[in-house]
Amino acid sequence: MKLLQELVLGLSLVCEAACRSHGSTCEGSQPLTVKTKTGLVTGFVNETAPDVRQWLGIPYAEPPLGSLRFLPPKPKKHFGHIKALAYEPSCMQQLSNSQSVYTEYMPQFLINGGQSEDCLYVNVYAPLKPVAKDLPVFVYIPGGGFTGGGADSLYKIPDKWIQRSQTHVVVIMNYRVNIFGFPNAAAQPLNAGLLDQRLVVEWVRDNVAVFGGSPHKITLWGQSAGASSVGIYGYAYPKDPIVTGLIADSGAAGVAAGGSATAFSTFAGFVGCGNLGPEEELACVQRVDAKEIQQKLSFGNTGASFSPAADGVTAFSNYTERIAEGLIADLPMITGSNANEGAGFGTFDPNGMSPGQYQTGLNAITCPVAREVSNREKYGQVTYRYLYGGNFSNISPRPWIGATHSAELPILFGTHYEYRGNSTEFEWEVADLMQALWLSFARNPSKRPTDGSFEWPRYDSKTDTLVEFAIDDVAAHLASHEVVDSECSI
Repeated sequence: MKLLQELVLGLSLVCEAACRSHGSTCEGSQPLTVKTKTGLVTGFVNETAPDVRQWLGIPYAEPPLGSLRFLPPKPKKHFGHIKALAYEPSCMQQLSNSQSVYTEYMPQFLINGGQSEDCLYVNVYAPLKPVAKDLPVFVYIPGGGFTGGGADSLYKIPDKWIQRSQTHVVVIMNYRVNIFGFPNAAAQPLNAGLLDQRLVVEWVRDNVAVFGGSPHKITLWGQSAGASSVGIYGYAYPKDPIVTGLIADSGAAGVAAGGSATAFSTFAGFVGCGNLGPEEELACVQRVDAKEIQQKLSFGNTGASFSPAADGVTAFSNYTERIAEGLIADLPMITGSNANEGAGFGTFDPNGMSPGQYQTGLNAITCPVAREVSNREKYGQVTYRYLYGGNFSNISPRPWIGATHSAELPILFGTHYEYRGNSTEFEWEVADLMQALWLSFARNPSKRPTDGSFEWPRYDSKTDTLVEFAIDDVAAHLASHEVVDSECSI
């Protein structure tokens, strides 16, 4: 692997040097070595996306090891020159032996590669031959239930999308999850994982221009726990959001902020750190081997769980009150849910989805999103709402899986055709439309998203303004919010 990386770097640098020797870049292409605020980073191009520059594994924070474990991230110090050629490991995951539609049928949704505590890195994808300067930027927060997930995930690599468009930059982050990101310890109650996300946004603001992106056109986008994070972010930074738009796929702020104040102390007792004062307890667990923590958390029957807690700084318990008081960033948002969210949750059955799974999808995703949309409308926040219903066999290989949780992501990232056969003409039509609308929003969130023929209206519960994607063999059409909200108590 190391030899391959060096060969890729060598070829990239030879091309770049040859171009510069003639006083310009090749055919209008952009440099592979750029100067960030903390050092030089050299990226690469590959054969599968030859018009896309990639920088994989750029550190944005100091490794959160030892006495930095569980704490808010510290910005990365100057590092000289980095060859950003391969994904760094995902953050430490909470493991499971349970089956799901993802483990059994669609592993491309899961993380690919290793995991480590040293995981605070971003990956940047940018056009080699951009159509303009100061391109819009997506900063993507991966999902994973706040217990896992990461940037190295096959279905969520945007190089093919950028290869086709040459019109945008994508930054995908790792952030700490489970107890490592959300300890809620008495001596450190802040949500470190959410602060990781904020630091990435600040890093993008300060550095994205050298990659061809505009610091004034940043859209924060996430799915599942990433979407919840996007929602929370708007409440945490009402006066200084940095970003210009929000996109939340299948998640809302109210889904999170449920961490227990006693969970950390309970867990500490299982790793030999019980009956200590707050500072001593934290320091003790910081010394425990990370893999021991992971095993105890995953399989130790501790009864402790860790997700964002309402610390009053990064996450809250009173979102309805906060939006009523105007304590939310006044930013347009795209948000919605999928028609069959529940197939991805609960007890797996290869014969089909149970009624309990369907209800779990409603409770965990569909209805929290509906309530957030209702609040946003009530208090004047611009929202573009969707329901995704695509049932494509090369994404969902069993008909009953359908538009399950995450199923829209291969459509948006342009990876839908890569793993289980080529896509249908209709699937390409849906992908082209959704990508165009997401890009239109990122370019100028103050305008209605459009692909040039279809214009997405602002959500209004009194009219048919919810967009149904890929339902009834139509790429997009407008419908009443009742197609979703009739199943929820709003």
